[in-house]
Amino acid sequence: MKKKIQFLMMALLLITAMPVTAQVLWSDDFDSYATGTLSNDPTGQTPGEGGWYNFSVSPVDIISEIGRGNVIAMGKSSVGGGVILSKNIDSLWNNRTAGNDILMFEFDFYTENILSIVPPNTFYTPSLTFLDTTNSNNPFPFGSDIAGYQFAIIAPGRVGQELQLRTDKDAGTRVPYNYSWTRYEFFIDYNTNSAIFYIPSQNYEIEFDISNEIPNIFSIRLSNNYHNPNVYLTKYDNFKLSALPTRPSYLSTSEFVTSKFNVFPNPVTDIVTITNNENIGIEQIEVLDISGKTIKSLNYNKENEVQLNLGDFASGMYLLHIKTNEGVAVKKVVKK
Repeated sequence: MKKKIQFLMMALLLITAMPVTAQVLWSDDFDSYATGTLSNDPTGQTPGEGGWYNFSVSPVDIISEIGRGNVIAMGKSSVGGGVILSKNIDSLWNNRTAGNDILMFEFDFYTENILSIVPPNTFYTPSLTFLDTTNSNNPFPFGSDIAGYQFAIIAPGRVGQELQLRTDKDAGTRVPYNYSWTRYEFFIDYNTNSAIFYIPSQNYEIEFDISNEIPNIFSIRLSNNYHNPNVYLTKYDNFKLSALPTRPSYLSTSEFVTSKFNVFPNPVTDIVTITNNENIGIEQIEVLDISGKTIKSLNYNKENEVQLNLGDFASGMYLLHIKTNEGVAVKKVVKK
């Protein structure tokens, strides 16, 4: 009996020690697709491989990328203009396991430096948009960014080397982008009615309150509103949709805490002051460059105001990860 009790206790400990895992609802790395045109039916009636619809005359291609396998490639065309590639995923999400109420969407993204390709004064904002199509009345089966709620990751356009993370109810924020393959994660937390963007390489996180309009029916839309006959402008790879019971432990940034901090002067020549008026104690500050590399880390004793010397830094944009006893705040600073 004693051995039986010990065995049961060990089994119970193993079960309780097991990590909570994501329920993967869908994933696609495109390696099983044939290279060439994915779909080119501008009426949106005939899908290509994987259930993707292309609502444009410009083709969307599957190409082989060295070191990655097959990827979606857009924008290389001698005819046509914009491209809209869409896929419906609402049935996948609505069939998740009960209690897994945090949606996680992951993908890899790359865009060329279009500042050297697209003519000045040309409107160009390639994006991945996550749509709530509940109230869609447009002719496309999976909605558009004016129908329902959208969460968009918009590549650098004529605005420079920054990526925009936004919802259609919030202007969002811009983060550095260095024209290389980058991993992005997007969450909808139905427990707190919030949307979160996370960039692992930069340890960057931003959270939006979406309590006024909770999305229910989803589609993914990849858009590219310019073309070039010589080069693919944007590429995507490694999509994954999951349902989680709890937020990943690495999500810790508090948008509330971020809003409480001031960073000045900005742009700065040498000394930048980081402060707040609510006695939020600063424990550590990490300075990251635009590639997401930590180049300086300083510890503090819960001061609510510190000064940081950036005098020996190269000119450019940096991210300040301000770790406090109430969460992590992220601020941008420009070094002259």
